[in-house]
Amino acid sequence: MSCQSARQIRSSVDVLGAALGEDIAPERHFFDGLIAPISGLAQLFEDGFPMFSREDIVEGPGHPTWQPYGIRFLHHFREEGSEADIDTHFAEDFSRFSHMREKFDKLSQRSRVVFVISNSQNNLDEVAADTGIDTLNFEKDELVRLQRAVDLWLGRGCEYLIVSHPERHGDTRLPELVILEADDSEWTGDKAQWRTLFDAYLAQKGPMPFSI
Repeated sequence: MSCQSARQIRSSVDVLGAALGEDIAPERHFFDGLIAPISGLAQLFEDGFPMFSREDIVEGPGHPTWQPYGIRFLHHFREEGSEADIDTHFAEDFSRFSHMREKFDKLSQRSRVVFVISNSQNNLDEVAADTGIDTLNFEKDELVRLQRAVDLWLGRGCEYLIVSHPERHGDTRLPELVILEADDSEWTGDKAQWRTLFDAYLAQKGPMPFSI
């Protein structure tokens, strides 16, 4: 649900590879650069993960938004450093996301799938205010709903490593939830903490038990 997860996965490929005993090649996937409220993301998968149409992408609030799911595109439908122009960039980004949706679908064929879901980046409060999101705090029922929806859509059980900010976990208690210590980065996060949690997660003798 934020950019930090993808950033930290890519910067920790050596730790991931060492823990798994194989070379890891980072890939880009559909949700890497999107701000995706958990309830909207769950609804997307419950609806069968349809691709968006031009009519589904509205100008705001704050950034191009995929309705009815409330998924914000902070880095798309624009030239880098420029204001969003959905009509100009729609065909290009539709093609890009269509390809990544096909890649996402093929995750069902992998021997092991671990999703990393985080609301840990420090500037998310500013992003929420800028884009009209009520809250980006985690709630247990929404996280469980998302896990069920993704597993059902992929037709397989997956693992979910949930990473939260000290002030955004809502007292949620799940076996796969990790609460990071506060750091002073704008959005990238503390590389040392992430590398430690990846190493600890993959050092377990078996997958983390599904929360439900």
